[in-house]
Amino acid sequence: MLSPLSPSQCVRLSMNKLKPFTTENLKTNTTNRRSLYSFVFAGLGVLTVLLTYIWFTRQADWLPEPMREVLLPLSGEQKIFVATVDLDRETARSLYRDALKNLQESNYDKALSQFKRLEPVYPGLQDFLWLHEAEAYAGQGNEWAVQKKLNSLLKSHAHSPLKAAAIYRIGQSQFRGSEWDSAEKTFTTVRTDYPKTDYAIGSLYYLGALKTKAEATQTEAAELLKDYLRQCPDCKFSGEAADLLAKILPRPTSEEHTLMGLAAANRSEELEKTLAHLTQGQRQHTWLALGKTQLQAGQTQAGLQTLINGLPFAKETDETRAAIDALLAHTSGASAQIALLKTIQAKLPSVGGDYVLWKLAQLDEAQGLSLYRKIVSQYQQGDYAPESGWQLLWPLLSSGQQTRFIEEGQKYLAQYPYSKAAPKVLFWMGKLLEKSQPNEATQAYQRLTELYPANYYAFRATGRLRVLTQNRPDPGWPTLSNRSDYPAANTDLNSLDILPKPDAFGSGQTGWYLRNAAKELQRIGATEDLKLLTTETMGTVPPSVESWAAQASGDRAKGLRAIRDSLDQQVKDSFINSGRTTIQPAGTRDELKLLYPVYFAEFIRQAGSKNRLDPFLIQSLMREESYFNEFAISTSNARGLMQLLPSTAREVAGWEGLSGFQTTDLFTPAINIQLGSRYLSHLHGLFNGNSMPAVGAYNGGPNAMKRWVQGSNGFNNDPDMFVEKIPYDQSRDYIKKVFTSYWNYSRLYSQPAI
Repeated sequence: MLSPLSPSQCVRLSMNKLKPFTTENLKTNTTNRRSLYSFVFAGLGVLTVLLTYIWFTRQADWLPEPMREVLLPLSGEQKIFVATVDLDRETARSLYRDALKNLQESNYDKALSQFKRLEPVYPGLQDFLWLHEAEAYAGQGNEWAVQKKLNSLLKSHAHSPLKAAAIYRIGQSQFRGSEWDSAEKTFTTVRTDYPKTDYAIGSLYYLGALKTKAEATQTEAAELLKDYLRQCPDCKFSGEAADLLAKILPRPTSEEHTLMGLAAANRSEELEKTLAHLTQGQRQHTWLALGKTQLQAGQTQAGLQTLINGLPFAKETDETRAAIDALLAHTSGASAQIALLKTIQAKLPSVGGDYVLWKLAQLDEAQGLSLYRKIVSQYQQGDYAPESGWQLLWPLLSSGQQTRFIEEGQKYLAQYPYSKAAPKVLFWMGKLLEKSQPNEATQAYQRLTELYPANYYAFRATGRLRVLTQNRPDPGWPTLSNRSDYPAANTDLNSLDILPKPDAFGSGQTGWYLRNAAKELQRIGATEDLKLLTTETMGTVPPSVESWAAQASGDRAKGLRAIRDSLDQQVKDSFINSGRTTIQPAGTRDELKLLYPVYFAEFIRQAGSKNRLDPFLIQSLMREESYFNEFAISTSNARGLMQLLPSTAREVAGWEGLSGFQTTDLFTPAINIQLGSRYLSHLHGLFNGNSMPAVGAYNGGPNAMKRWVQGSNGFNNDPDMFVEKIPYDQSRDYIKKVFTSYWNYSRLYSQPAI
């Protein structure tokens, strides 16, 4: 709208509204600007803090759980957990664990009720809850409810990582309920939509079984079942698939006998039935299974000949290793074993030939060095070249050829820095340099502690560094009988940070969210659920999760082996990925706690205090003796956690006043630890409180250790060399293993941390 005022009137009006320029006006304007700037900066600050919180909420497990739960909605993510009046987080976790236990124990009604009760508090795990509810319905025989629940999962959680699992289980339910047409459609869908999964392989079996029900589709059934056995000769349904094949194949071909025979061998079926298939199968594929089955059936000569003749067919080193081990196990006497290996050596298999030479070198000491040289030259990148290289270095060290050892040691470290012998080589290079070149010795020890921080020789290098850098005595193999920093409780496996980074679970926000779900499953202790989640999102179960799941489920030995092998492989991979120039130490602090967990803390603390022993030493010895398997029995009949012989245990039980002791009591952790610790204390007394010979005597016997100590000047002059020259390989390695564990328990759990 146009103004009714004239231009001159407008100017005068504007001029009248202007205030005169004064100092007071300037101050007012400046203050206003500052207030505006402060407001803007404050707003930007709040926005920055808010965005930072949202970003960290998606990534950081280290934020307190209540903070994560408050901040999750701000980032647009669904909450994993929502507390109710009667279910806080810890109560819900406990209820989830109890529901899983009831499901495993076939208490289906109770499990179903518990999973339903958890639905309101676990919106982020609802697909897992529904999957378990379907399992409970299946246990009750209510297939209609199974399918309804799984279809609800697919409808309500269209992007769930459990989608393939749900569809596959619907097919299984239809199969159990004799809904043949529906089951066939479902399993066909699984094969089409998820072709690279285990579900697709399992669908081959179900489709094959369905096709056997009609005469017109027998040929198609046979092809499906054979395809299943080709991909999975040792899987869940291999035996059933082989049985179905046998029924529908009137005259099996050589390949079909092979498939059925390998399936039978893998499930240890009747020997006659297995042999019947394997002998008519393709020998290039059946030789190993056939030879081992013949040995098992008492056909020793036939089995030995089958294995020898089959070695050229080996496709992997593991096959050669299995065959050689079986051959040696059924050949009595070292001379006969040497003769056997020399026969095989005359025509070495193309795969795994280094293992043949390695075993022969160990048995035939006269030819050992030449065989080790052959391994290093002909199998430079093989599994046995690194250790063979050490066997060639040892004579130089033990005979005092210091300069040559250092020269060859440098070459060795350049080629095999990932090997188990590498830290040993580096340690002895440092020790030989101490007198003539102390600075170089210091550098060698420092490099050792940096590259191999968890190794036995890192433990010993710290002692030598005290001498060189602090002018203090080398403490040797010290243990503390009065330490107060031993953990009050067992390692809380469920709180360890052992999950892969979020991008392993998915891209962007999905990855962060699924990792949070995975972390909650870990805190619950839902081992199979977490393994399922990682399998569905990554295609595999990470070794750290495999180790956690095994230990949390009670199979501690399996768990320790899984993480041990994984960390060893990581070191080797780091060398290969660097272009064979350097290595990186493997394992986060929490992964190392998986490898060195604290178990039976209460009993160990009591035993340590009573016997004036370092509880970390008891823990370490127990770890190496049994990998924390309380039911372990050795080939020499040693039993339980600390592997006591019944005769020794009875004697020590008398010292302890356990009048009613029985051998079976060694499987009771409290009694085994009580007796094992008392015996270890006794051995310390025999060796003036020195833990190194006491530990060696625990393995090799006190009389043998006394002979070694008394017959060697090295025990006092150079205890490191004394250890290297212990005649019993097992006792020598045992000392190193126990003190490797002791070093790592001290590093991980002592306060302050080493």
